Amino acid sequence: MGCLNSTGSFSHWFGNIHFSGACNRSCYFCIGQHMMALDALNSLDQYPLLGIDKFLEECNQHEINDINLTGSNTDPLLYRHIEPLYYDLLKGVRKLRFGIRTNGALLESKRSVMGLFDNVSISLPSLVPEIYQAMMGSGTPPRLNRIIDFIDPSSIKINVVLGPENRERSHLLSMFRHLELLGIHKVNLREPYGQPHIGSPLDSWAELGRIQFGMPVYWVGAVEVTYWDVHFVEVESVNLYANGIVSVDYPITRGHDPIYGTVQGQEHFTKSGRVHEQWLQKKP
Repeated sequence: MGCLNSTGSFSHWFGNIHFSGACNRSCYFCIGQHMMALDALNSLDQYPLLGIDKFLEECNQHEINDINLTGSNTDPLLYRHIEPLYYDLLKGVRKLRFGIRTNGALLESKRSVMGLFDNVSISLPSLVPEIYQAMMGSGTPPRLNRIIDFIDPSSIKINVVLGPENRERSHLLSMFRHLELLGIHKVNLREPYGQPHIGSPLDSWAELGRIQFGMPVYWVGAVEVTYWDVHFVEVESVNLYANGIVSVDYPITRGHDPIYGTVQGQEHFTKSGRVHEQWLQKKP
């Protein structure tokens, strides 16, 4: 999520509620490293959320009914008040479509709330444990074969943040084939924000289906794969941050702090990911 070309002229397609707080992974590509003004905030036990009324007002004004829970520097499944927040949104947004963008680490233990979501987006750079750990900092890939027992695979999208570890054709093909066997047919290949540019690894070998939001959409077997360059995708969104600020455009690294929201350096990060004490909690 960056969108360097956003001028506020693209159509609004979704609203995002961004949580801040401790996380159960330490991804080296975490966009939160460019939003250090949020480091001191923890909204994981906050209810009601700061700025929620303004957020709903902007969503209705821009005719948005797709609302997603996500994280600036944490995982939204760590939020402790998902159910009451859902009912607040249900009352405040017509024809609500409720989604979550999660790393998937807690999906099996959060079955009780997963029925609330219409769409589930799982950040999963690899099914190979060694590659997964190198990119996510800790843990093992979520067990998709068990997750589809309680989440309809047609509602799942896999978000693959690209890096030198996972961009090879053989690796991606193996992953796509496995997802297809599970009935998961939607994948986003996401250009990392603040990392070296990767480019679409599918250009030379996958079938181009269409262009959507200025981004190429390919077919690999029965899997629809969108290359999503966060710097240049042609969308806008409404965003609510943990500090209560509401922005109405896509560049979230700017939106959380409209005056000083600039891209920060990465000197405070190691190759293995976050090292700030806020993220050094026990990993499940």
